Amino acid sequence: MAQQPSDAVVTSLHNPAIKRARSLLRRKGRVEERAFLVEGVRAVTDALETGTRPELIFLRDDEDGWRLHDAWSEQFHLRFASESVIASLSDVPHPQSVVAIFGMDDLDAEPRYDVWQQDLILVADGVRDPGNMGTLIRSAVGAGVTECIVSPESVDPFNPKCVRSAMGAHFQISLRQLSSDEIVRRLEPVELVALADANADQDYDEVDWTGSTALIVGNEAFGVNQSLRSVANAYVRIPLARGLESFNVGVAGSHLVLEAARQRRSGKAHQ
Repeated sequence: MAQQPSDAVVTSLHNPAIKRARSLLRRKGRVEERAFLVEGVRAVTDALETGTRPELIFLRDDEDGWRLHDAWSEQFHLRFASESVIASLSDVPHPQSVVAIFGMDDLDAEPRYDVWQQDLILVADGVRDPGNMGTLIRSAVGAGVTECIVSPESVDPFNPKCVRSAMGAHFQISLRQLSSDEIVRRLEPVELVALADANADQDYDEVDWTGSTALIVGNEAFGVNQSLRSVANAYVRIPLARGLESFNVGVAGSHLVLEAARQRRSGKAHQ
């Protein structure tokens, strides 16, 4: 294994690059810097395979880090850091050997019609749990969702826990954060605007999801805000057995967008 200069390893939390990276653990820092962190070999590798270039990749100064250095050094900007410095860039007890900085503006927010010709929009309103948000984003990718829209009342979709839960899905979907008024305007031309509601009268599999469609899922405890409820023209529920009242929003939203995708495949609505 090649030897590195002793001063090549970042060991101080006061290093400017580390200070900037640490600021991205907070929403304020992400908003100001227009950047976010991706942690872990699998997540970073998946992101790189989409063609998105990171601003900087930090590698832990150990055998795993050097292995990644050998694979990536000719393509990307890399810095080695000590174990304690790498740990400071993570919010998990046992961080992996790699953390990368990606720019938000390097992600393509334009609607993607590579799977479906017509809109299949997922709107997350007031979804506060980062794990649920990450699940929704990952399921949206799998369902071929053309656009995922997040309201200001929701958790930041670039929260490290959300990014970790989505497992690289941020790089494979149109993801936008819009105000409630902007969301309403975006949904005005959509034919079916369905709101997920455990108390709705219509079962989700009774709805025709094959046309221009938007699905709104809401806060785990309080539901969807009134302005978005007013634009909905269908209310749907998932019928559950044995007295179970509801799923969490990550599971419910995933179930619904995958049903939309199933119907579209059956109806040959895809390209």
